[in-house]
Amino acid sequence: MKNDELARDFERRCLALLAQREYSRAELAAKAADIAPEIVSAVLDKLAADGWQSDQRFCAVWVRSKAERGDGAQKIRQALKQRGIADALIAEQCAQFDWFALAERLYRKKYTKPAHDLKEQAKRQRFLAQRGFSFAEIRHAQSVFESEHHDAHAEHR
Repeated sequence: MKNDELARDFERRCLALLAQREYSRAELAAKAADIAPEIVSAVLDKLAADGWQSDQRFCAVWVRSKAERGDGAQKIRQALKQRGIADALIAEQCAQFDWFALAERLYRKKYTKPAHDLKEQAKRQRFLAQRGFSFAEIRHAQSVFESEHHDAHAEHR
């Protein structure tokens, strides 16, 4: 195949993918391992210029989707770095969320009663840590939950 045919074919494949969901530039480039890098770069530049592909849009959609699902900033940052998104763009999108409030919400959704011992507290901390929340966010969620339940328990006496 000639270069212009390769470019048109790759552009069609990219558009078909982008019609289904957002992709980062790096994800699309990875799907073209058999095509010369200069062709890939030219096609991706054209798609970005035409508004079909945007790392900023991809990042915004990804962060919002994963945060709504209950993932923390650390997990989201790591996943976006693996997808070739710049640190500054990740930081900009992550700054739009209150990760402390998200950790609280997830904690309340998962647990209905206070932890009865240190082993249970550690288990709950691991749960939130695996979801990508920082230790400060985890401690905040636990302390708010425990104080609310302590206050509610004190009122019933």
